[in-house]
Amino acid sequence: MLLSLSTAGIPHIGADVGGFFGNPEEELLVRWYQAGAFQPFFRAHAHLESMRREPWLFNETATEAIRDAIKRRYQMLPYWYTLFYEHTFTGKPPMRPFWMEFADDE
Repeated sequence: MLLSLSTAGIPHIGADVGGFFGNPEEELLVRWYQAGAFQPFFRAHAHLESMRREPWLFNETATEAIRDAIKRRYQMLPYWYTLFYEHTFTGKPPMRPFWMEFADDE
């Protein structure tokens, strides 16, 4: 879905980490943070009646894994900035499928 939206001209895309409704299990939430760190739009956001999703609210192993995902996101910010800058002038989506990035490959 993210690639479809991106190639359709909606560049600032991503999922609410943990989903908006419901309460994901800890392992799923960790994986969601890890996946979300590589999406253009990254946030842990939920309905008021859902459980909180701050990294420090979980056990040490989960907190460390979530912290690592967030650190990786911050390490990639110059890359994201460059992709969005490129998008501003060329229209190329920041998140794009291989066929768009490597159009000349067979």
